[in-house]
Amino acid sequence: MEGNNKLTNLDALAARRAQTIVQMAVEVEKVAAKDLENLATKTLGVLQENGPYAMALFLASRSRDVDKKIAGVIQENLFSQEMLTALFGNGISLPASSSDGRLKFLANEVANDLNRLLLLKQVWEQTLIYVRYGAKARG
Repeated sequence: MEGNNKLTNLDALAARRAQTIVQMAVEVEKVAAKDLENLATKTLGVLQENGPYAMALFLASRSRDVDKKIAGVIQENLFSQEMLTALFGNGISLPASSSDGRLKFLANEVANDLNRLLLLKQVWEQTLIYVRYGAKARG
């Protein structure tokens, strides 16, 4: 979309964020690539079937320690300033970096605008697909 009067390649953005997720999860958080692949697959399924709000709830509800680490990395990158500014421009108010802040952002800033919702869902789907394959390649 338009950000700073230039078009953003959203596929490249999804690829960069996916690479960062895989690197952070495997190298920084020291989780197994298979665990990352599994949670990314489940997260993608929730996103596709139920939407971004349900996906954020799903990630916030993880209870296993390894899943909490992965969920944190995924959320940090999907809700990053780079991602949200590229999608919605500088006029969007960024969410607080908490589960409640992210859920409020999705409910108030995204869900009220169908175009925003569909764009966000599409780019997040692509990002999670790249995460799955990136984790598989690492495994």
